[in-house]
Parts: sequence; C-alpha cells; structure tokens
Amino acid sequence: MKTVKKKTGIRLSALIAAIALLLSTASCASAARTPAVWSDLFFDTMISITLYDYPGSSSEIFDLCKEECTLYESLLSPAISTSDIWKIAHADSYPVQISRRTADIINYALDFCEMSDGLLDISAGALINLWDIKANSLSDDPVIPSDEEISKALATADYTGISIQDGPAEDTALISLNDPDCVIDLGCIAKGYIADRIDELLRNEGVTSSIINLGGNVRVIGSKPDGSPFRIGIQYPFADRGEPIVTVSLTDETLVTSGIYERYFEKGGHIYHHILDPRTGYPSESKILSASVRAPSSADADALSTICLLSGTEKGLELIEKIPGAEVLFITDDYETVSSSGW
Repeated sequence: MKTVKKKTGIRLSALIAAIALLLSTASCASAARTPAVWSDLFFDTMISITLYDYPGSSSEIFDLCKEECTLYESLLSPAISTSDIWKIAHADSYPVQISRRTADIINYALDFCEMSDGLLDISAGALINLWDIKANSLSDDPVIPSDEEISKALATADYTGISIQDGPAEDTALISLNDPDCVIDLGCIAKGYIADRIDELLRNEGVTSSIINLGGNVRVIGSKPDGSPFRIGIQYPFADRGEPIVTVSLTDETLVTSGIYERYFEKGGHIYHHILDPRTGYPSESKILSASVRAPSSADADALSTICLLSGTEKGLELIEKIPGAEVLFITDDYETVSSSGW
C-alpha cells in the first residue's frame, strides 16, 4: 500500500464514519416556516431529514420516514438474524424466500456489477468482513489480512452466481447463491436506494423543499423556499469534520461521495481504507481520495461514486460521460480536482 499524501497543515482525523458531505446552512429568510429536522441512527450512521416546505404535521411525515428506515434496516442489516441478508448468508446455497424490496435492491445493484465488469461486486462481502475496517480503526493494533486469507475470501466472490426468481407471493422472491460461502454486501448502494424511496415518500406527502441526508448520501427535493438552490459542501479529505473543499448547488438532485477518509486505519505508515478493490482484495490504490457523483438518482450516484473511485480519473470520466444526467468530481491524492464536462 502506498502512503496517501495529506495536505500540509491539515490534521489527520480519526473519524470512523465521517459524513462525506457537509450541508450548508445559508439563510432562508423568505421561508414560510421554521425548518423541521429529524435525525436518528440507522444503517450504521447518523441520518437526517430537513423539511423546509411541507403541508400538515412534520411529526407525522417523520414517523413515516422512520417506518421506512426501520423496514429497510430490518431487511438489509447483516446483524439482524431475521433480516433477508442474514438469511441469505446462512442458507448454504439453498433458495431463500426474501422480500421483493430486497430483491429489487439486489437486482438494481447487479446491473452495476455487470456494467462495471465486477469492479463493483456485491458478492464480495467475505472480503469486506475479513478486513473489518471499522473494528480495525478502533484497535490499537489493527490486523492486516494475509495474502492467503485474501485469496480465500476473493474466491467466494462471484456476482454472476446470484440467482433471483419470483417468489410464491407477489411481494416475495427466491434467491440462491452458487457458492455457500459467498456473502452479499449492499453497502455500495443501499443508502442511495433508500434515499430515493424516502424522496418518493416525501413527495407523495406534498413536500416541495427538503434535504435527505443518509450519512453523506444527500438528496434534495426542490430548492430552498426562497427559490435559490441548496448549497452542499464536499468534505476536505482527512480534514476535521466541517471543512469543505468545494460546495455544490443542487436543485431536485442528489450528491454522493465515496472517500477513502470515511473509514480507515493506519499501520506501518500506510492507510488502509474501506473501499476494497475486488481485483486485488486490497484497498483501492487508484490515487483518488474521493469521487463525488451528482445525478437524478441517489442509488445510481451511490454505485457510480464507488466505481469511479476504483476506476481512477481517466476511466471514471469515460464512464460518466456516457451516462445521461451524471457528473463526477474527483479529488486526487495531491488534492487536485478533476471533473466531468458538465460538472
């Protein structure tokens, strides 16, 4: 692993789940009411939803949002023994009945696995569990997996071995894995997908101005009440929380950042981060500190930001230029910014 360069004078932060994006709090003087904010811990991160323009009771809207988040966590959390993801991981390749919602997310993610030729691979959960970046980041003596362990974990990853069929009921599906040791991990797309579902929920409730922030996956509805766009800050890599390197104007759009500074540990003068390259089994060495993607869909932006970071600037730009409505901003390891043509 190469040592990542850090900006002179910027202290290396030991943030475990640093939010990649910082929400600007510019004045909304013409707002009809005080913004209502709900925050809670879901999906192993702090999330927040801010309502600026909405009908009825904000508490009732937030209750619906909480129900939606609770449902998806109950389906997707590998730590909950009744979740679909847990059941799949313990099925020994036998078909498992899961919710249609879970099947929809997996199918959505598989499209990106195929598009990226496996650079994004939701079947690499065994590798992710092996590195256990979160636990290592809290340890005084982090453990780097051996080459043998990495090779063994990589051998279980094969997204083409995931099979999904219709279930016995309309809201169910059947899923099976070719390899009983394969582990599905949806961390590369789940929060983006859920942000899109919450966006739909809020719009159905009549919300016309809002910020949805699922641990740095930011999606905005409309603009500020005064008609100006929302201003979203992209975190300065490895700086203290709250320091943006650039800000972005968003209206009815989403912005998702994948950054190597979000979860990592240091050992022997090197940084080992959570964005693992399925080609090598090691953290990405693409010379990219972060890749921020703006797009109409948060699920798309979530997956594409990871693919772009793993791809590097040249191939990442080539990919983004082919996708209508998507743009990317890279921060390289020398703290230069590189962006797509429409950024």
